[in-house]
Amino acid sequence: MSYALCGLRVASDLPLPDLLPWTGDARPPDIEVRLGDVPDRLEAPTFEGPLLQVAADGTCRYDVEGVAAYLAEGGRQVTVRPRMPEDAPDIRVFLLGSVFGILCHQRGLLPLHAGCVEIGGKAVAFAGPSGVGKSTLTAAFLRRGYRVLADDVTVVDVKAAGGPLVLPSFPRIKLWRDVMDGLGVVPDGLERVWEEMEKFRLPVPGVHFLTEPRPLAAVYHLRVVGDDRHAGIEPLRGSVAVSALVEAVYRQNAALHIRGKAALLRDVMEIARQPAAAFGRVSDLSALDAAVSTIAARHRADGAEAGR
Repeated sequence: MSYALCGLRVASDLPLPDLLPWTGDARPPDIEVRLGDVPDRLEAPTFEGPLLQVAADGTCRYDVEGVAAYLAEGGRQVTVRPRMPEDAPDIRVFLLGSVFGILCHQRGLLPLHAGCVEIGGKAVAFAGPSGVGKSTLTAAFLRRGYRVLADDVTVVDVKAAGGPLVLPSFPRIKLWRDVMDGLGVVPDGLERVWEEMEKFRLPVPGVHFLTEPRPLAAVYHLRVVGDDRHAGIEPLRGSVAVSALVEAVYRQNAALHIRGKAALLRDVMEIARQPAAAFGRVSDLSALDAAVSTIAARHRADGAEAGR
């Protein structure tokens, strides 16, 4: 079956319910996901870590014990050797996570570890490490009627005419059970991210998932603070902004060995031309609406909800 991802046509032997069906033209697939054999080791890798091997031509082997081995080549083909049933959600976690990030780097796109929504016709991203609340904040914007472009991995085309452009990725948000409870979302019937994990895939309704790219307006680097006194927005500029963006690059280690430090830094510098800020948020879910209003007010003169 063919699926849509970042405007690309993806043909897959594996079911990918995280993605929308391809409804575009009849062009050949941009990315193919096939079941097949994956070598136990790349020949003469230039980098070798616990999970990742990288060859001189940028080919990557990614291996998760007990789940699957993946071979990503040229940003166009992924071969998957499952170690569990082919439709297991665990296989998709890494395929549409780390392996997808590797494909982006191979294609010259820059993935950020960030969620992203549309405000005022432009893309606003929320970056940060795992557990800082990127998906939670994205879901809070969704609850207020804003349209979503990405959850967890925000893909930026830094070479787009007119400046960096965010490409829509996944029409779902991955949320922990306690966050869903706090947002009033019932997880009945929702698929777990992992078989034995209280984290679920929340589908984004079609009208609230933006399928067209949007220019990047800003990146907010999230951090959790202890109380309201330390919450709020602090603009980042110069080398501080660049360093924050480097840290936000998704699968940065793979990028350094696939593309090299100089190429990666050039892409980061393109994004650094856009406004950046640190955003301190308290972990209390009751403060989410205030966080949404604070960010929205900076990008919409009237602070009104999207689509109203």
